[in-house]
Amino acid sequence: MQWLITLETEQDMIVTCRLMNVFRRKGMKINTLAMGTRPNSFSMMAVLDSPEGDIDHLFNYLRGMEGVERVSYYQHQTSADASFVFIDAGADTSRVAEVLKTVPGSKLVFASHGRYLLEVPAESRRQHAASAFDIPEFLPFSCIKTTQTAPSRVLVGAQA
Repeated sequence: MQWLITLETEQDMIVTCRLMNVFRRKGMKINTLAMGTRPNSFSMMAVLDSPEGDIDHLFNYLRGMEGVERVSYYQHQTSADASFVFIDAGADTSRVAEVLKTVPGSKLVFASHGRYLLEVPAESRRQHAASAFDIPEFLPFSCIKTTQTAPSRVLVGAQA
């Protein structure tokens, strides 16, 4: 099953190295990984293949890990149930711009090196998002668990 994990960590590369080691030790197959910097932290987004039983354990392990500040995980869903969409657009940013125009109220949550996470509001989801979710580079997800108490937008621009 596919999962999307977003993390915010201290701005220390050793934490990132530990995260990569955790993914390896826990047997997570990373399909896509994007990372960016903010003034005092790193943000990371990864699409993983993992059995459902392992992902809950991973979430609890990561949230208790030193240097990890926030963790959220999302489950791959059918488009009707999805409230987030992951887009692997590469250099083609027109796809993201098209979705932001087509789906009113959608918000960019994460952006780094051609990989994007958009939040799609419920009122726009059924009307406008169905056609967008059918594009192969788009993966629909629903947030399952998060350590954030209030929703906050994490916009990380690509670093050259």
